[in-house]
Amino acid sequence: MSLHSFWQIVTVFLMSTVKFGFGGVPLAVMVDKFPFFKAITITTAGAVASAIIFANISEWVLAKWHAFRRKYFPYHEHKNVPESKMTKKIREKWGLYGLAFFTPFILSIPIGTLLSVHFYHDKHKVISYMIVSIVCWDMFFYSFYHYFYPLLANHVHLR
Repeated sequence: MSLHSFWQIVTVFLMSTVKFGFGGVPLAVMVDKFPFFKAITITTAGAVASAIIFANISEWVLAKWHAFRRKYFPYHEHKNVPESKMTKKIREKWGLYGLAFFTPFILSIPIGTLLSVHFYHDKHKVISYMIVSIVCWDMFFYSFYHYFYPLLANHVHLR
């Protein structure tokens, strides 16, 4: 393995940890032209590593966030602050299944994992749902970018 291919793998892995659906998988398929097994393995490993890391540091991050909010944006204790509409919709309508489903596609893995651990405190359950969602979306994204991108590239000419 050459140094160039090592850095390609590292780049795809790191891009998959942050923005999976629009970063790591397209980079692996369209730019680096990885074969199926290599692309699926590297992008899934990056996204799963990110989900595990952020699930484990989520309590610390959320505690720092709440301390920051209390310090710089104080609120009165006697007010009842209603739950935001988006938060309520996520919790009641979709639950953990929906949050895990939409995380790789719409949200980034770190933000979706932090939200999941914040709403549902069972880290093992959050991580397992995220892994299933990541693997399913990885298969879909690889197929989409591998088979449909050449068709789109022939019709769209960028200068």
